[in-house]
Amino acid sequence: MADPLRLAVVGVGRIGVFHAQHLQELAAEQSDNGFGCELVAVADRQQDTAIRVAEQLSAQQETSITPFASTEALVESGIADAAIIASRTIDHRRDTQVMVEAGLRVLLEKPLGDTLDEARQLSTWLDADETRSQAVMLAFQRRYDAAMMRAHELLGEGAIGELFKIVSILEDPEPPPVGYLSGGLLTDMGVHNADEILWLSQRYPTQIAGFGARLHNQRIPGVTVENFDDAFVQMWFDQDMTGQLQVSRNHVAGYRNECLLFGRSGRIHVGHFDDDPLRVRLEAVGLDHEVLEQQTYTLRDYERPVPVFIRRFGLAYKAEVADFVERCTKKKPFAVTHHEGLSAMEIVVAGAEAIQRGEAMQLGATSA
Repeated sequence: MADPLRLAVVGVGRIGVFHAQHLQELAAEQSDNGFGCELVAVADRQQDTAIRVAEQLSAQQETSITPFASTEALVESGIADAAIIASRTIDHRRDTQVMVEAGLRVLLEKPLGDTLDEARQLSTWLDADETRSQAVMLAFQRRYDAAMMRAHELLGEGAIGELFKIVSILEDPEPPPVGYLSGGLLTDMGVHNADEILWLSQRYPTQIAGFGARLHNQRIPGVTVENFDDAFVQMWFDQDMTGQLQVSRNHVAGYRNECLLFGRSGRIHVGHFDDDPLRVRLEAVGLDHEVLEQQTYTLRDYERPVPVFIRRFGLAYKAEVADFVERCTKKKPFAVTHHEGLSAMEIVVAGAEAIQRGEAMQLGATSA
């Protein structure tokens, strides 16, 4: 076997720590998957966090993990071949450019940038050079979720006929943690739903409208300030398909994550909200209640308290990282790139603007 791919994680807060854990697990499994990887470093602008996490993770593997207080210091060390960027959204563009300029390929957590202008500038910079254009994979983990992948397959097989409506729902049960920086409800949460709709439909909307409110979450003292805590966005794809995006911080009963696909011959539903958060159901129903397929997917139990999105998508996050490692090792193009990141960002920013204006807006073809 060739030398293992040396990996670093930049930003080891909520999601970064789990990316690091998944990398360690993949390294331990490398004899079975045909390629090798090794977690060699972590970087965080909070130096004490970098040191603490490096010590904790080093205890889980035979080799030590080096902490860095900046992306620049990490790059200068030459210790890593590729990296996962899970830093603050305001640092995404800077961290990505530093890494890519040094020749590293990166898996970048959503969103592509802190603002749409930043996202467009980063996308333009990446596309200006052939090597850079192949350097970034966007972390849209839903594309690696087993239930969603099966829904995608059923759709492609024509199980429910021609698609005419997608409903994508994401509702958190509580506010973001103290100190969390958000670019707004739709940018922070809805970008996943936007990508889901674009991925499933393989189309870009022509018109968008929406409604938003500040009903519960934003009344909690000390909560992260956001433009909405409930939002609904309606998209039209010419005159033959619609997409509905629903996000909220106010689903106090627990984490809700659902997707419904309506075709002219039936419906696919993924992610029922019920009393078992470690189970996800997929149901495909044809005309007149005909059951086409029913499956239950068991999620990973981390056997410790974890963020709700990790509980739901832990297996998908690990599969996503595995795909990143394999494509880096084999020098293959990424299946999900900055182009998809920019398209999703354009949708949520337009949705927020439509809510603020109180009117529907026309959209042009994606610039990606």
